[in-house]
Amino acid sequence: MRTEQEDIVLHFKNAIFPHKVSHIRILETHISWIFLTGKYAYKLKKPVKFGKVLDFSNIRLRKKFCQKEVVLNTILCGQMYQGVVKIVKAGNIYKIVNLKEAGKPLEFAVKMLEIPQKFRMDNLVDHNKVNHGTLDMLIDTLVKFHNLARTNATIIDFGIPRIMKSKIRENFRTLSYLTRIDTIFEDKLILFTKENSRLFHQRIKESRIKDIHGDLYLKNIFFIKGKFYIYDRIEFNDSLRYADVAEDVAHLAMDLDYHGREDLQQYIISNYIRKSNDTSLMNIIYFMMSYKSCVRAKVSIFRASQLANASQKLKHMSEADHHFKLARKYIELF
Repeated sequence: MRTEQEDIVLHFKNAIFPHKVSHIRILETHISWIFLTGKYAYKLKKPVKFGKVLDFSNIRLRKKFCQKEVVLNTILCGQMYQGVVKIVKAGNIYKIVNLKEAGKPLEFAVKMLEIPQKFRMDNLVDHNKVNHGTLDMLIDTLVKFHNLARTNATIIDFGIPRIMKSKIRENFRTLSYLTRIDTIFEDKLILFTKENSRLFHQRIKESRIKDIHGDLYLKNIFFIKGKFYIYDRIEFNDSLRYADVAEDVAHLAMDLDYHGREDLQQYIISNYIRKSNDTSLMNIIYFMMSYKSCVRAKVSIFRASQLANASQKLKHMSEADHHFKLARKYIELF
C-alpha cells in the first residue's frame, strides 16, 4: 500500500499549481524529490532517517527543516529560495498552496526559482565551460562567505580533534550498516587527527572554524549570467555545517578531481589560499579531501540501497567506488 507521500509524488504531474507549468520533470536524491515545473522547482523531503545524521521521519520535522533550509540558503542564493509551501488535497487532486491558505497539509515543500540544469556546475565542467576566470569569481564568493560566516564558542568546539574523530567514526559506522569497506580509510583519517592536534588547534586559533556550507560540491552550484547560486546548504544537522572552512574547499576540490579536472582542483586550492591568506590550509586539505570522498561514497551507497533497478544501483555503486579510489589517492598525500 502506498503512503500519502508516495501518492503525492506519483500524481504531482496532475497537481494544481498557483502558476503556469511548462513541464514537469522529477529529480531524485537519497533524501529528496525535486519537481521542476519550468519557472519554479519544488523540493520534497523523503520520510527517511539516516543514522544519527538526519531525521525527516515525520511531517513536523520535514516542515521544520524546509523552513530552516530557506533561511540558511538565502545567504548564498538570494531570491532563488522563495519559501515553504504546503500540499493539500482538493477532491482527488493535489494542490500546492501557501502556508496561510486553507487546507490540511499533507506534505510541505521548499519552493525555488528553477534554473536550467545546463547551468549547474558539474554540467558546465563536463562541457568544458569552466575556466580560471570562472573559478576566480567562485573563489571570491567563497572567501567572502567564509570571512562573514558566523562563529562562536559552540561552533569553535567542532574544530577540536575529538569532534573530528567522532564525525569520522559516525561516517564509517553508517557505512558499515550498508556495506563492507577497507578499514584503511577510517584508520588513516583517525591517525591524522591523533598526530596533528597542534594543527587542529592552530586552525581554531586562526578562526577557521565557522558555520560553513557543509555540502559544497559541483551539483550544488549554479552559474548563470555571471552570478553564482550556491544552494543546498545543510539544514538537517548543524554539526555538519559547524566545521573548518577547509571542508568546503576540500569538497569542491575533490569533486573537480572526480570530474577529471585535477588541473582545476589545484587551481582552486592554491588561489583560495592566496585570496584568503589561509596558509595552513595546505597542511589539512588532503586529509579533508579524503574524508569528503568517503562521505560522498556513503551517499552513493545509500542511494543505491534505495533502488530496485539493477543498472541504476550499479551506477551509484560505481560512483562510490570512484570516490573510494580518490580517498585512497589522497591518503598518500597526508
